[in-house]
Amino acid sequence: MRNLKILVLAFLSLVFAAAAAQAMTVSPMQVEMISTGKRSHAQVSVVNNSDKPLPIEAVVHRLTVDEAGHPKTSKGGGEFLIMPPQAMIAPGATQNFRVQWLGDPALAKSQSFMLYMNQIPVKLPKSTAGVQVVMSMGVMVNVAPATGVPDMKVVATGVAKDKTGKRFPTVTVENTSNVHALLPQATINLASGNWANTLTPRMIGDRIGIGLVQPGQRRKFTLPVELPATVSSVQANLEMAK
Repeated sequence: MRNLKILVLAFLSLVFAAAAAQAMTVSPMQVEMISTGKRSHAQVSVVNNSDKPLPIEAVVHRLTVDEAGHPKTSKGGGEFLIMPPQAMIAPGATQNFRVQWLGDPALAKSQSFMLYMNQIPVKLPKSTAGVQVVMSMGVMVNVAPATGVPDMKVVATGVAKDKTGKRFPTVTVENTSNVHALLPQATINLASGNWANTLTPRMIGDRIGIGLVQPGQRRKFTLPVELPATVSSVQANLEMAK
């Protein structure tokens, strides 16, 4: 009986998560800003797809990503002015949130943040029974300095296996610049003997995602290219888009 309850709760959590995702739409999910000038401000839109009013609060956290791609957030927010900080979005309506950088205009190196659009819990009457699903969706915000360009290089390669035994190339890249780099800004050329493959920026973006590499940091990526049985190691070079 206990196992059955756990399965039911797990199923309900998936149902509620799917319903939450459909009830609120946030766009864009990635914002690129510069610490000064026209690009020191941006806009994020939240659409209420439900049939009930949606109370939303904007919260900013600092973001760091380690070499394995694991994100870590910490309290932040003083670097931004978010207007409005809170909003009640009517059913079917769209609320635009203005994001203004208030930090150092002479930023030395890029900084990354997560802007969370959090549903504010509504106090339910004591007589009301049920589960209240509270939604939260995050937008990655990268703020770059006014000068500098990202510069990534491949520092290591390898081969990884998935659970089914399929083999894929891995690359470890390092960003040696003061500006954050995004893996989809690059073309990756792979080679091993008579075998070769090229990953375009569009392919990388579609299959890997944002691929953030922060200034002075390294990231290891598993590339979405299945290796033939004859390939035991790979060489890789990276070409940044101009």
